[in-house]
Amino acid sequence: MILNLDYETLFEINIRHHYHLDDGDKPFDTLTADAQVNMLKRYSVGSFMSIAPTAVTLAKFAGLHVVFKQTPTGIITGVPTTLNAGKKQPQIVPADNLVFSFKLAITDGLFANYSSLPLQAPMGMVYYFTNDPAYSPRVSPSLTATVNKYKAGTNYYPGDMLVDNPAAPTKLFIAQKKNSLNPTLGSTPAGNWITDPLIGGKPLTYASSNDLIRQSGRIFTYQVSVAGKTPNLVIKDRSGNSVNLITNMETGALNTLKADMGDLPEGLYSAHISTADNSYKDDFSFYYSQDASAWAFIDICVKTGNAVYNLLQADTTLKSPVFSLRFKNRATYWRYVGKLFGPASVTDNALPLTRQGFITVKVKDKNNKPTTTDLPNATAALIKPETNQIFSDIFF
Repeated sequence: MILNLDYETLFEINIRHHYHLDDGDKPFDTLTADAQVNMLKRYSVGSFMSIAPTAVTLAKFAGLHVVFKQTPTGIITGVPTTLNAGKKQPQIVPADNLVFSFKLAITDGLFANYSSLPLQAPMGMVYYFTNDPAYSPRVSPSLTATVNKYKAGTNYYPGDMLVDNPAAPTKLFIAQKKNSLNPTLGSTPAGNWITDPLIGGKPLTYASSNDLIRQSGRIFTYQVSVAGKTPNLVIKDRSGNSVNLITNMETGALNTLKADMGDLPEGLYSAHISTADNSYKDDFSFYYSQDASAWAFIDICVKTGNAVYNLLQADTTLKSPVFSLRFKNRATYWRYVGKLFGPASVTDNALPLTRQGFITVKVKDKNNKPTTTDLPNATAALIKPETNQIFSDIFF
């Protein structure tokens, strides 16, 4: 018997950051095909981010003979295949419950400046991207969670994102100033929100604060938020199975629960904290990793609750999916400083920061008259968060 053995794509992750790919205020996806090709020739994910499989995933790859490579546009994995009724099938079929994990590190010191994300992630949180829609809703092929709809009484900050309908988004709104206004209402004052352009009749999906998750090192630690409460702790794995852990409680003004997770595999878990009378309850997911340097983790599941996200067809032949991970470029108010300018020399709306292209800008000069000179664009090197908005100062 002749063995027809070949390598084919198991899955890819296409990473696009619009700071690097947009042409001024023209989004990458609206450019001509030739212009997109030219942009991609100058684009490299490695210029701002490194991606590597975790140690456990490297061992899984070795067992399956999977090869991994970071490419200029993301990552790609390959697997040796054989022919099954004329279709490509992995030589060793990965188990349905297998998860491949990757750690991401930011290598560009200006990444936070030009990315439409919180300037600093809250303490003890990391970004978490996955193809598992059971963890949180998402729109294929995106690895990022669908953002929320407007909630009355909530303060939104520059860069925060909302959709009109989380189940089937038709509009994506991005906050330009701190505000608590509903962007779906036509009466919302201009300048508080912008509506992101539709691509193919649909909004794009970007990484957002909805992708943040708690992170735990070897010692899981949780401080009770109500004095005098002594709840029990149950930790479950991704499949919902309780794991055996020795837990203890440190008493104080607010009691603290601790558990040693050192014998468990790293990855996604959930914590369930409650008193016997249910007067105190807290439930949340967290990512266990002893790598405190990671900025984010990506989990790719072989099989999910939605077949569109699976790595294999029902007959275990290859689908070779290409997943999407996008980052929106930050928009700031451009403030011009110099002998020609005054306090009113600020753009009326926030403008996107981009590495390529040029945006024509008109502001008022020191005499409150519109300028006629072509003004330089803002760079990512200097942004200034102030009371309600973020400025880029441009000295000219």
